[in-house]
Amino acid sequence: MLPPDLRTGLARILPPDRVHLDAVRTRVFALDASIYQPRAKAVVDIESEAEVLALFGLLSDHGAGVTFRGAGTSLNGQAAGEDIVARIRGPQWRTHEVLDDGRFIRLGCGLTGGEADALLAPFGRRIGPDPASAAAATIGGIVANNAAGMCCTVDQNTFATMRSLRVILADGAVLDTGDAAGVAAFRASHSHVLERLTALRGRIMADPQLTARIRRKYSIKNTTGYAINALTEFEDPVDILAHLMIGSEGTLGFVSAVTLETVPVFPLRATALTVFPDLDAAARAVMALRSGCPVQAAELLDRTSIRAVENLPAAPPLLRELSDSACAVLMETRAADPETLRRNTGEILAALEGIEQVAPARFTSDAAECERLWAVRRGLFSAVSSFRAADEFVITEDINIPVERLAEGCAAFRRLFARHGYDAGVMGHAFHGNFHFTLPTRISDPRELERLHGFLDDLAEIVTRDFDGSLKAEHGTGRAIAPYVRLEWGDTVYEVMREIKALLDPYGVLNPGVMFDEDPNAHLRGLKLPLTSHPRIDMCVDCGFCEPVCPSRHIAFTPRQRIAAWREITRLEQEGLCDEARKWRSAFTELGESTCATDGLCTTRCPLAIDVASFIRDLRHDALTPMARTVANAAAAHFAGATALARNVLGAADLAHLALGAEKLEAVSHFMTRLSGQRLPVWTPGLPRRAAHTARRGPAASHGETVVYLPSCATRTMGDTRRDPDEGLIDVTVRLLERAGFAVRIPDGVEGLCCGKAFETKGLYTQAEMKLRELERTLRAASDNGRHPVLCDTSPCLARMKKEIRGLSLFEPVEFARAFLLPRLPFQPVDRRIALHPTCSTRLMGLADAFQELARGLAAEIVLPQGILCCGFAGDKGFHRPELNASALAGLAEQVRDCSEGYSTSRTCEIGLAVHGGIPYRNILYLLEECSRQPSS
Repeated sequence: MLPPDLRTGLARILPPDRVHLDAVRTRVFALDASIYQPRAKAVVDIESEAEVLALFGLLSDHGAGVTFRGAGTSLNGQAAGEDIVARIRGPQWRTHEVLDDGRFIRLGCGLTGGEADALLAPFGRRIGPDPASAAAATIGGIVANNAAGMCCTVDQNTFATMRSLRVILADGAVLDTGDAAGVAAFRASHSHVLERLTALRGRIMADPQLTARIRRKYSIKNTTGYAINALTEFEDPVDILAHLMIGSEGTLGFVSAVTLETVPVFPLRATALTVFPDLDAAARAVMALRSGCPVQAAELLDRTSIRAVENLPAAPPLLRELSDSACAVLMETRAADPETLRRNTGEILAALEGIEQVAPARFTSDAAECERLWAVRRGLFSAVSSFRAADEFVITEDINIPVERLAEGCAAFRRLFARHGYDAGVMGHAFHGNFHFTLPTRISDPRELERLHGFLDDLAEIVTRDFDGSLKAEHGTGRAIAPYVRLEWGDTVYEVMREIKALLDPYGVLNPGVMFDEDPNAHLRGLKLPLTSHPRIDMCVDCGFCEPVCPSRHIAFTPRQRIAAWREITRLEQEGLCDEARKWRSAFTELGESTCATDGLCTTRCPLAIDVASFIRDLRHDALTPMARTVANAAAAHFAGATALARNVLGAADLAHLALGAEKLEAVSHFMTRLSGQRLPVWTPGLPRRAAHTARRGPAASHGETVVYLPSCATRTMGDTRRDPDEGLIDVTVRLLERAGFAVRIPDGVEGLCCGKAFETKGLYTQAEMKLRELERTLRAASDNGRHPVLCDTSPCLARMKKEIRGLSLFEPVEFARAFLLPRLPFQPVDRRIALHPTCSTRLMGLADAFQELARGLAAEIVLPQGILCCGFAGDKGFHRPELNASALAGLAEQVRDCSEGYSTSRTCEIGLAVHGGIPYRNILYLLEECSRQPSS
């Protein structure tokens, strides 16, 4: 617990909603991807440099430390935090500027690597670092760890490509190395710091052998300790200081922005998975390819690693037939044009001639096949992780040796595995001599922990003594390698590093406990202790890849945080700490369960495909009361009456809107919602009026090909809004289908039909199944048992139908338009700029790109807002938890302000989008109908 005066100080500099002091939020919000339990006593959310300066001043007065956190994807305990974890939040950290036609880019520390690459994509460029976590990892974290990646060579890492940065030092000084006037002022105010750095450089350069060793060790990937090569590569102490920040893991200063030189991205690629009889042959091949061949990536997998992935759907059958000594190299070359690509592959194949191969190397330039081959490599971590027991944790190691000793190193590591009884494989970035391996370990077992300790000690000895390599190539030092920094570098360099730390952070404010630790057991203290808590989530490894797509990430728990909280609840209950468990359950209900949109997008980012949405639905199911089940049974059995009641409520709300006006009605609604404990919905100006039922029913007309049209229950209930009046979607859709020559058949009894999704989301599985099977019987009859296609106008409903119903041709609007409307009708694009929102279900069905392609043929310009994935409306949750919808769509209005309207494929999503986007949103079927009108119609 923080001292009272420090708590008071935090309250003075930050608003209360951004200071988290309770045990639940502190523990869960401080979670990172490492094997270490969070140690923070408080978590704060920082939104500006002024707040960073105020925090530094406060902490130096109290002798406390702070760890700055971006995404928390670091694997080595860099961000576990000792006193205070400061999370980077808000738009100030997301500034960006593309410079010189994409050759450079200036980035705020809060953007992710994936977002940076998206900004550069129109220029055919990307940033140099390409860590596997790029879609989640922030620029601040990438800089702090000197991140690299599969294709990132030493000359493309953050250290090499940084051109300027803005850093706040522990004493409150702000240095922007891209600002000449600011640099001049800093030279005057901090001459003592710069003089000391110059002196340290002189000490290193006075020893030619040491200088040569440092340069050689940084010719390979190396993130152990500070970037001491800053002292050998630069003379100007300002340059030295700036480059020391790279890879310093937040222990020397806070980097708020950075300017990077970018690298080109060639549009064409060719990929080959080449299999060799043994590691020696593979090593010879790698060395041959390094001799000037145009290879962008070469990934080595030994037989143990291959065995882990050989049964993946994307794996070539050959992998299942290999001998125990076989080894594979996955390689890729890229080019700007087909001729250069052919020349590249020819050079590579020529270089491999004379080296024995299990099967002749064959390159493919087919994009789908290239992706399948890379899916094998990307699936390696998840494949290995999925083989572990639920109460084991995956220890990930990352070392680098001189590439010319590749085969020797592989053999040494395999002997090491055998000596300690680990069935681990060797895989890695072969061109760099960079290896990764994973060790599933039951760290709660003292004997297993002792075995791990012995293995790590022996590994450190082999890497440093036998190969003079790097104990950490890409993953940073953190807590995991801090006890080994002296072993790798020796006393002289180690003491120079300690002097740098003392010079720039004399009071130890910045990320205490990271980078240096004299305790030889420090890396095995404070470990997470995995336990089984729920079968859907037990395999989670806390990587955090799920977080960028979670709509509740800014206001409540994220998927990995929900899992962490539930694990802690399970532990507390198992240990009989019932009072504490109740506190955690109460917090979990508010921050974990009730704010979860259960959209499933997190599953698409998870390397292990963990289904947190289904986990939350299971919890909701288990918590159902007899009364809730009774009400649900009644609603399911009398669904037509339930939807009629909903239409009447919407009609009454519209009358109240007329009587009271929008402002008064919204205020009354918010008050009543709070009074009801979030049970009553919130009224907003975007709330629709009741839907008008004017579409025909019954059998299709005798002419034309029949299509079964299923208006969803949302379409049948919710119409237009008073602010944006429009014709009913059912009428528009029927007219469009008839224009395409279809005879439209709307199923009998449609008022009582439902796919069951609304029930399933609430954990009402019995009622969801009942409605789904009722719908299935009706659709089979209406479609003549699958003879006619079925169109549902709402993607989330169709996604559930597709997942659960077999033998019917089921389509949502985008798929149906591509398959049936585009071939039948001429479409004249409208001269407007429109916004698109692919729903979560659209994305999960793999139709987001198809949606964009369709829209490009319907409008002069389309806008797909960046960073807006799930809208957070989540069926009816947007009515009860509007803050979820507001948080998920923060920044939407700015991105669509020049659009005339927006389009999606879900009525409830469109409500929230319209409210927070400031433009009307409607179903894409409206635009299809408009663009297909002929001049005479």
